[in-house]
Amino acid sequence: MTEHQFADSRALHAPFAQQLSACPADGALAWLTAILATQAPALRSANAILLAYTGNHAAIGWIDANVGSPVAGQWGVAAALLDTPWPRIAGWLGQGGAHRLMALDALLAYRKPAVNMSPLEQIAAPVLAQAPARAELDAALAACLAASATPRMQAAVNSIGKHAGEILRGGPRGVAVADLPRLYLDPAAFQDAPAILERHETVVGGMRQNLQNLLKGIL
Repeated sequence: MTEHQFADSRALHAPFAQQLSACPADGALAWLTAILATQAPALRSANAILLAYTGNHAAIGWIDANVGSPVAGQWGVAAALLDTPWPRIAGWLGQGGAHRLMALDALLAYRKPAVNMSPLEQIAAPVLAQAPARAELDAALAACLAASATPRMQAAVNSIGKHAGEILRGGPRGVAVADLPRLYLDPAAFQDAPAILERHETVVGGMRQNLQNLLKGIL
């Protein structure tokens, strides 16, 4: 697995897709976690999102045991995509440290799909299971700030409060956890995916054009 020790999510895309195609969920998870275990913390955090696309609920346990600084948002997004329910997230909030930051990121990932999310996240559209009443959510967030009101914590709590109605909305999710590997391999096959993918490509294309125009101005 040392051949992928320095690989980011783009470099891992092809071999990971091969694992998803050839191996059941347990095999893909074992392959991926073996690689993540060899990587430096910052790269591991950036690649943590791939854990979701194994479609394996056991990945939540690995995330719980291995999340650490620097706590990139990918940990929380992966937890949301894997359908981590409110009671476990509440436990992470109370645990503090890296788990608290991950829990806040996971809650925010449960809001309605938005254009600033990756297209796969928009298509998957996870929904918080066993969602609490608004008062319980507010009390948990207030306890977080009472324990540690860092700028990142404050920003996360503010964002969650702004989107609380969406986070607590309930209803079916866009793609079941078991189908996340198929989403990773062939996102266009899912309902509403073509429009999301087209919109994403338009945004990315516009950003590329702006960068090219900027570079032309500099040169």
